Amino acid sequence: MAGLAATLPALVPGEGARAQLLPQMGTTVELGNLRRAFEGAYGPVGMAPGSPNWTVTPGIDVDVTGTDNSRLLAYATTGKGRQSELVTAVTPSLLVQGASQRLTGSFYYAPQFRRFQNDSKQNSVGQNLNASGRATIFEDLLFFNASAYASEFSRAGGLGQGTGGNLARQDRVQTTSFTLGPQLRHAFGDYGVAELGYTYTFLTRTGETLRTNTPFATALTPGDTTTNTAQASFTSGQEFGRINFGLSVLRVDYDGPGALRGAGRQTETLDLGYAYTRTVTLLGQVGHQDIRYGGVRPIRINEMTWSLGLRWNPDPDTTMTARFGHRDGGTNFFFEGNTAPTARTRVSASYSEAMVSQADELQSTLSRSRVAGPSLVVDPATGMPVLVNNNFSGTQGGISRVKRASVSGVLLQDIDSFTLSFNRDERTTLSADVPGAAPGITYYSTSLAWQREILPDLRGNAQATYGARSAKGVASQDIMTFSAGLNWSLSETLSTRATYTYTRVASPQPGFGYDGSLISLGVRKTF
Repeated sequence: MAGLAATLPALVPGEGARAQLLPQMGTTVELGNLRRAFEGAYGPVGMAPGSPNWTVTPGIDVDVTGTDNSRLLAYATTGKGRQSELVTAVTPSLLVQGASQRLTGSFYYAPQFRRFQNDSKQNSVGQNLNASGRATIFEDLLFFNASAYASEFSRAGGLGQGTGGNLARQDRVQTTSFTLGPQLRHAFGDYGVAELGYTYTFLTRTGETLRTNTPFATALTPGDTTTNTAQASFTSGQEFGRINFGLSVLRVDYDGPGALRGAGRQTETLDLGYAYTRTVTLLGQVGHQDIRYGGVRPIRINEMTWSLGLRWNPDPDTTMTARFGHRDGGTNFFFEGNTAPTARTRVSASYSEAMVSQADELQSTLSRSRVAGPSLVVDPATGMPVLVNNNFSGTQGGISRVKRASVSGVLLQDIDSFTLSFNRDERTTLSADVPGAAPGITYYSTSLAWQREILPDLRGNAQATYGARSAKGVASQDIMTFSAGLNWSLSETLSTRATYTYTRVASPQPGFGYDGSLISLGVRKTF
């Protein structure tokens, strides 16, 4: 029995509890990093053999962008017309990556200084940070984890990939977050592993129009949110043969504005797994939830939870997990699958339903990803790139029931790379920060990206995205974005790039249609 259990994936403690915190939409790859992102899907992204334990790479980027509509969607809400603009952006950066016996981590910080030639009120400094680290205090016993994140998001959304660099002042939301805390972990031989952990999270979002409802983005109250999370779990080991089980207790307390004022979650969950065959594991879960949120319509749920499911793991590159059950006050379905049909392809798909705030979603995405390079964040479980700052949906406030589906595929050839992705979100507002929020918002997008190694030092890329979003009974939009660019490496430390991006938004409602073109020239120097 123990031999059979050794070939099966371990049951993750609290897997069902974490599954209800949804990752951000899909896996959209940033142009210019396509091949590097794909390479991360076919093996670990990390230090090259023989390289030093730690690498420190300072750099600086200078970009000049011309556009015929510097405000993009902002003019639809301010009443101001379109305006041509020339934007100069200077972005110093520092990338640190490495691993040693006691410390592993990555750190990427790149503040961006933007100057608008015709409208000095738009001048700004945007903070961009993504860092995570793990310190071993006592071997196989006590650890300390820390992470930090900062980025600018679009408030109203409706932007395709590559159009976020010149967000209008009325549309910018600066988001900053950091998380830290200790973790105790002890293995009791082959009987199982016990874990005890605590994390403290600080999140702040600032922007001009956060308090205002838009048709596609519910209002949120500006301010600081602190989250205290305590978790204890025990996961069985090989000694129990075909049977896997995990018991977890999770408590989350929020202290923040709006719907998160005095909010919290507490769950007690028993996960069960039975290895029916070497490739098929039957899953079951039973537990209890106590959930409270504030806002316009306060939420209180105190009930039993359950789910039944199946995990299929026919080979090391393929894992499919499906669950059906009751949690968060409703019946829901969960699916997550990854497979590599060939050595050059990988396909991922997911579907999940949950009751969450966007603050929960951001923290969940960050906890499930890591920095693999400048502007490149990947899911370590799949190697796939992850889009953290989603400027398509906008910055959402309040509490929503979210149904999210995502399918993506990558193909890596000798000189060409391709990615195709589809993402869909259906959000139902349960409790808003302020009155007047749209009852529901639905949006989807399909993206096809291509990259070609034209010459050893010259790379070309193109990406086309089509999407749509609608707010029930209020407004709808069809959004199309096309980008194309060239990247030329002049030396190992110096490169130049040129990019053209066109965005067009059509809407049957007056004031919700707009379009804009951007032409950008840039240079990057590393030291």
